[in-house]
Amino acid sequence: MIKKFSLLVVGLLILSSLSTIGLTEEADVQQITLTNTFSKIHQTTKTIENEAFIQFETSDSLAVLHQSGKPVLPRKIQTFKIPFGSQITDVTYTINDFTTSTVSQNVIPAPQDIIRGMESEVIYEMDETVYQSNEFYPNDWFRISTGGGLNSENGHSTFVTLETFPVRYNPVTNQIQTISDISIEISYQEPETSLIPTTDEYDMLIIAPSAFKANLQPLIEHKNDVGISTYLKTTDELYAEYDGFDKPEQIKYGIKDAFDNQGITYVMLVGGMTSPLFGTPRDDKNQGSIDWHVPVRYTNLKEMGSTYDPGYISDMYYADLYDGEGNFSSWDSDRNGESDGIYANWRFGSATDYLDLYPDVYVGRLACRNNMEVQFMVDKIITYETETAGSEWFNRMIGIGGDSHHDAEEYCEGEVLCNYVYDTYMDEFTPVKLYSSFKESDPDNIPSDTNIIREVSDGAGYLLFDGHGSPGSWNTHWPGEFNWDDTPGGISVYDFFDFENVGKYPICVVGGCHNSQFNITLFSTLLNKPFTWAHGVPYAECFGWHMARTKDGGSIASLGNTGLGYGAVGNTGDIDGDGEDLPDTVEALGGYQEVMFFKAIDDGIEFLGEAWGTANIYYANTFPPMEDQTDCKTLSQWPLLGDPSLKIGGYS
Repeated sequence: MIKKFSLLVVGLLILSSLSTIGLTEEADVQQITLTNTFSKIHQTTKTIENEAFIQFETSDSLAVLHQSGKPVLPRKIQTFKIPFGSQITDVTYTINDFTTSTVSQNVIPAPQDIIRGMESEVIYEMDETVYQSNEFYPNDWFRISTGGGLNSENGHSTFVTLETFPVRYNPVTNQIQTISDISIEISYQEPETSLIPTTDEYDMLIIAPSAFKANLQPLIEHKNDVGISTYLKTTDELYAEYDGFDKPEQIKYGIKDAFDNQGITYVMLVGGMTSPLFGTPRDDKNQGSIDWHVPVRYTNLKEMGSTYDPGYISDMYYADLYDGEGNFSSWDSDRNGESDGIYANWRFGSATDYLDLYPDVYVGRLACRNNMEVQFMVDKIITYETETAGSEWFNRMIGIGGDSHHDAEEYCEGEVLCNYVYDTYMDEFTPVKLYSSFKESDPDNIPSDTNIIREVSDGAGYLLFDGHGSPGSWNTHWPGEFNWDDTPGGISVYDFFDFENVGKYPICVVGGCHNSQFNITLFSTLLNKPFTWAHGVPYAECFGWHMARTKDGGSIASLGNTGLGYGAVGNTGDIDGDGEDLPDTVEALGGYQEVMFFKAIDDGIEFLGEAWGTANIYYANTFPPMEDQTDCKTLSQWPLLGDPSLKIGGYS
């Protein structure tokens, strides 16, 4: 149990930073040169269960390095865009005013990432690999990460993220090293020829089994009519045309070819499992295809700890075609280029596969089981794009949340996040709040099934849930209570039949665990075999997909997790480095990902897949995914269940 925190100012270190940046060109080598200057900040102590820790209070221009169990230290985040496929050839740096001092306590570790719905207490546990090491952490004054993906401004870029660490810490000697400024020069070589496709023959590729072709034809015609040049390839055609390790890789090579030679931007996968009743969701550790209309890639990322997902679906696999240097992003290659036939592998004791996780195409899936669901989705998409523009109902946004976790500051995390989205990015929308803190003051607006059905039935542009989930349900807690026997009620897929919002479909974002786990069937969840996280409750289809495919109601699309969702609690500092020190639930992990989606909307992005992809790029630029398992998982388990080319708000 975490007790109240006490703070004591004990000294001064770093307070702010300034940067000087330049771009130069010499012959075929380009440089990014910059100087970061750091002035002083406060060093304080924080007491947790009678143990005092050192912590640093960062300024407006500094973030904090926040990785579970590792020291929380200041960091500066800077991202640069260079030509797609460029290779970094050299990095040089100089530092000034290097000082070493001794502290009397350990630097505070970042609290453990919280699995939504499982842990109820904040856990501070020091990572032994750092705290028992006689090395300075981080191991250098900076680190550089790259990724290659879509840039909404001008097509494709290689993104270079530079993290600078003005404070380093040795836990064994209790020494702190600091610098007042650092000058860095990053040299890079541009590709000899541009790797960006020069053709724009098509905008969207639809991939579906041949059985769905007839029902998809009206959608193809509609897309072409509104200016999204679209064509369809069947799975059988792709299997015949492309080689690969397995069927998902054959599909991916087909997408890559369409990107290279047709210049596509969007990919719509139409097909989930072949039956809502039964089937084998996973053929082997890497993929599911036998009982799938369109196959899925499973990961082999096993996060540390006793609770983990035994693999989870990642449609990001199909979007991530290239890495930052323009190489094919196979997901079966470690940092040395070695492959072992195990995809997206990140486990203790084995080589880690490199995942770029910057989308090169915008991928969405209609996880249809049959032609009836295909017809539902085709009708909904056409209705949405032709009838939504100018509708009053679209200007509403429904936010649903409560007290997701227990932390010392006693935030109602779901409500904090919804309020932040309303106030910061969606202030032009009329807020509709269903909060558990209204338990006594306004019971007609708590997150119960009756209230949720009422508000969704009135229509809305956006629907945001932030709390706990399972494959077929969503819920939250009353303020200050973590008791599954007494909750606001939430909602399950069995309530969706009561929605009455025909023609008034919101875009739905769900914060929670497994709400988009679209590999379930009625019998697999009933028997919980294989492990489905449904807790013995039978669901034929997952929350996110069922919400989207509901006839004459529900949403037009859904975004949520295929695996365990993760959140951050308390307030460690300005984790994302945007100059605002906000509760951690807004600045890290799943909450930050949700916030970035709405930031993308506020930035003026007009198409749903682009908003999904841009949110992921914002996240990856702030939290480089190969530096932390949980960040990697957060980015790879968040599919768009819907049309990636959907015009948000419809065509006027």
